[in-house]
Amino acid sequence: MRVLPLSALVLAVMISAPVVAQEQGAAPSAREARRAACQQEANLIYRTSSRGIGMAEDTRNQIIAARRAHVRECMAKAAPG
Repeated sequence: MRVLPLSALVLAVMISAPVVAQEQGAAPSAREARRAACQQEANLIYRTSSRGIGMAEDTRNQIIAARRAHVRECMAKAAPG
């Protein structure tokens, strides 16, 4: 009689384990979330019209560099310590 409850418990754990693992893997870390927020902020600050179609290559590179610098500064401000 002890085998039936034990096997039911083992079966329940085996079924729920992958679900718990999926839930934990779906949430981004705090660093990833902050980086995404910084990138979105940089894209809003240094946005271009029409996705930069027809933009000179040097201008495009300057905007990309400015976005990267903004993300670095934003992440540095958010770093603890």
